[in-house]
Amino acid sequence: MNVKGIRKYLLYAIGEIILVVIGILIAVSINNANEVRKTKNKLKNILITYKEDLKIDTLQVGRSLVFLDTRKKVFDQFLSDSVNIDMYKKNPTAMGLVLSYNPFELQQKGIRLLEKFESSGETDSLVTRILANHNAFDTLLKETHERIGADITDNMDYLKYNHPWVGDLLLRKLDNPEMFEYYVSDTYKARLAIHHMLVFGNLKPILEQYQKSAKDILDRIEKRVVN
Repeated sequence: MNVKGIRKYLLYAIGEIILVVIGILIAVSINNANEVRKTKNKLKNILITYKEDLKIDTLQVGRSLVFLDTRKKVFDQFLSDSVNIDMYKKNPTAMGLVLSYNPFELQQKGIRLLEKFESSGETDSLVTRILANHNAFDTLLKETHERIGADITDNMDYLKYNHPWVGDLLLRKLDNPEMFEYYVSDTYKARLAIHHMLVFGNLKPILEQYQKSAKDILDRIEKRVVN
């Protein structure tokens, strides 16, 4: 083979190599694009799941806030200096203000999926924001619920060990004069004030802030899902 033939062969071989390399790059690019699309669709579905959880949570928190607004009026009434036995006789449910509470937990399905998504090595600013927001409020709510629950237990124990009429109270037998004397005492008013602080000084502001934060995140998720 002469020099001209060798040169022609080399050029052909190099051209083949270049075509192969280009083909590989195109295949890798297509594969990467497919992976990005799969990841994007996966995250989109997870965000939709979390969005539904968030809607449930905001609905639940909204109902709690409405209930607390109504309950606060009763607290304020029986914390006033003008409270008397007749007020309790007319509204006996007020005697249970420091003895009952219905805690709740935030939905967990969507947030667990987002945690799994992030732990797989994927990074997304919205996911990071959601996780930080959820975990912060979840911790605050659990701690606050525990404090309120502990206070209710303490109030119940106090009655159990100091006032024999507590059984009648729980059975709604409200004909014991000592029962009413306790509820207009400074001792009870102090316990009522402490519980008021836990519920309206701690819990209610957390719930209100959660609603604002949740609305912002719902808007961000909606924009991401639509796009």
